[in-house]
Amino acid sequence: MADVRPRVLAILPALFPSTIIGVAKPLLRLHHDRRIVLDLTLQYLTSRRAVARADVVVLCHTIDPQYGVILDWARELGRPIIYEIDDDLLAVPDDIPGLAYLAEPARQAQLVACLRQADIVRVYSPALREKLSAYSANVSVVSGPLDWSLMRTPAPKRDGLVTIVYATGRTQDRVGAMLVAPLGRVLDRHPGVRLTVWGARHDALMSHPQVRSLPLVRDYDTFFERFSREGFDIGLAPLRDDEFHRGKSNNKFREYASCGIAGVYSDVCVYNTSVEHERTGLLVPNDDRSWESAISRVIDDPELRRGIAERGRAYAREHFNEAVTDAAWMHAIESVDRPARPGRAPSSHSGSSPGELDKALGLARFLGKLAGQVTPVLREHGVRVVVQRTWQHVQGLGQFAAWLLKRRQLERRINARRSGGSGPVAEPGVSHRTSH
Repeated sequence: MADVRPRVLAILPALFPSTIIGVAKPLLRLHHDRRIVLDLTLQYLTSRRAVARADVVVLCHTIDPQYGVILDWARELGRPIIYEIDDDLLAVPDDIPGLAYLAEPARQAQLVACLRQADIVRVYSPALREKLSAYSANVSVVSGPLDWSLMRTPAPKRDGLVTIVYATGRTQDRVGAMLVAPLGRVLDRHPGVRLTVWGARHDALMSHPQVRSLPLVRDYDTFFERFSREGFDIGLAPLRDDEFHRGKSNNKFREYASCGIAGVYSDVCVYNTSVEHERTGLLVPNDDRSWESAISRVIDDPELRRGIAERGRAYAREHFNEAVTDAAWMHAIESVDRPARPGRAPSSHSGSSPGELDKALGLARFLGKLAGQVTPVLREHGVRVVVQRTWQHVQGLGQFAAWLLKRRQLERRINARRSGGSGPVAEPGVSHRTSH
């Protein structure tokens, strides 16, 4: 019997939380459920042959200019593109460390080209949809993903102790600076409060006896498992109201609400389009006194705190779950005009595949290129440059190995869950354990 499932080629720029959570995981679930046939790869391993085999090409984040030929292949072969972008990468600010490469003219040009060529653009922010509509006629806002299988039973609460968390992936955190002064005053007035700053370090708070600091956990699954286990009472989510930050997703609302944490959020469009003030969270203007007042209020009013936590978790259950995420992806895949195909033999989940062969050939080309460059570079630039360039290539191989390992881990997790081996998701106050 012919296999009529759409063949999806998903090309990631690298492995980081948004590409794994927003793209890799849901597409792997759809593949496991036999709704699509997935070839999941990285930009530097992609070949024209892989694009030709696909019915749909999925791209995300940005395209390294040296791999811009991927867009050419898709256009020449008539392959539709679904492009996911979860940040306003056309408005990268100068004051955020590590993002300067995103503002390079060549990368910006690739970003615009991808927006114009894409058949569907997926975003998580209404403000970003409005902006990107200048480049594409089909920009859709989708609900943010959440992996409930990572939820763990929270630690027992201590009587009379209120715990607050501020968690961020920004180690050099300019956004969180707006919380430092108001938090200092709140802690001084509330000796029964403990604050955890997770991921960032603000020296003005670190010396306070009621503050603990936890380091950034770069693996998101590991972070969220630990985070859900902590059982925090209150979560803080400041955000600037500028062009770049208005393009972000409501990630902190998803995390806090799903964990039964009463969230206090900046009153900006990222949050006020989903958070209902005083019901699923508190919305706060970005000034010292407003933050101080809101944090104090949710500390002093346990009924308000519990109500926000309960309603927020119910909202998260309904709106942020695998069924919603996977349905949105499947709708996008089925909406694009896919090329007509002759009947195909059914695909298997195991064994070698053309996609695996392409990756092996891509790696072989990579190693061949490295070997061929050694002699001419040595003659022209000397040993030091050879060592530097070799190390850069070794790092690339390390990423490839990490990629293979991470993909296998994702596949094993999804297979275990689909086979019923992961157990129930832990609810706050319910004592059962899960293991992965």
